[in-house]
Amino acid sequence: MLLANSIYHLANDASVTIMVGQITVLQRELAFGYVDTGLLTAVALLVTVVAQIAFGHMADRRDPSRFLALGIAFLGLASLAITTAASFLPFLTLVAVSRIGAGFYHPVGISWIARAYAGGDLDRAMGFQSSFGDVGVILGIASGALLGSAFGWRAPFLLWGVLNFVAVAIGVGLLRGRSNASPHASEPKVRVAYRSVLHDVRYWIFPIAIGGAAFNIIASFGPVLMKDGFGQTDAVAGVSIALWILAGSVAAFYFGRLSARFGRYRALLGAYLSLTIATLAAAMTGFGVAIVALWTLGSALFITYPAVFSFISEASRARVQGAAFGVIFGFQLVGGAAATYASGFLAEALGKNPTIPFFVAAVLCGTCFLYLLAVRSGARTPAHMPAVAGPQR
Repeated sequence: MLLANSIYHLANDASVTIMVGQITVLQRELAFGYVDTGLLTAVALLVTVVAQIAFGHMADRRDPSRFLALGIAFLGLASLAITTAASFLPFLTLVAVSRIGAGFYHPVGISWIARAYAGGDLDRAMGFQSSFGDVGVILGIASGALLGSAFGWRAPFLLWGVLNFVAVAIGVGLLRGRSNASPHASEPKVRVAYRSVLHDVRYWIFPIAIGGAAFNIIASFGPVLMKDGFGQTDAVAGVSIALWILAGSVAAFYFGRLSARFGRYRALLGAYLSLTIATLAAAMTGFGVAIVALWTLGSALFITYPAVFSFISEASRARVQGAAFGVIFGFQLVGGAAATYASGFLAEALGKNPTIPFFVAAVLCGTCFLYLLAVRSGARTPAHMPAVAGPQR
């Protein structure tokens, strides 16, 4: 189950990042600038917000293996449809439609794993699936950069449109003959009290919003900084950001061990402090130092996701966990949409300066670090204590 889920995560995240991998190619071919780059990302994320809340609400009473496969197949079909666009507005519209399919994985898949590993080894499972998602982002950005610059912007969308259907075939095969029905499918339908859901996960709303903001700023404007700020080619610009995510995927894979050694909350604090330093370095230094900072300290961003997912899993109620993740991931995407659009607007307004988005990211991550310090005693309640050195929980 974990492997099938992780493969779906890989396919999902690759499909939604091929756009940012070749963003400099798209800017040239479809004739749009910094503000439109922010608008494109913001619209895509906002559509995903609505889809995730809806599918999260539906997920708690449905077979997640079938429900998730449907979403990945829709995303594959939509990726193929994107290649029919001939200008910016049709491209924007089709990307927005594709994000309906992207709204399935996080509320359905993450809540599925949360239920399956509620008895123990939650951090390891979250780190495992998160690392597959990171690998998908690497492959999406790298293939977007390399194939987009070599064969045109449509080639990566065609490739991952097909690979989404391959992922569905593999996932269905891995889960054949296994019972995957939701444990709450036979229970009376309950009304989701979203106010109660938000209260349960209140400490993690701001961190996950900032995590979404940081990722989308770096992923969307990282290639722009590499090309416009440091004079690199389209391919180098995209691949350099893909390698940042490669380092992050390794960090996420070992999150379970990191949590056991230092504690989940300490790991989260360290990650946001490291990310603040990395984004400042990217904004204030040259190509070499910026890349090294992103590939090392910047990879800590990918530790924040399994850490926050685990805290949310413990804080939310199992019967409405899909709804809880649908709502909480909405904050992640809204944070990404607002920060990316604001970054594009500020970069354009301040003389088309590609370093501005990284200053924005540094301020946001530093603020989140201070926030986590301030709420530490309240967030780390006895029932939701992070893992500590010693035996695994």
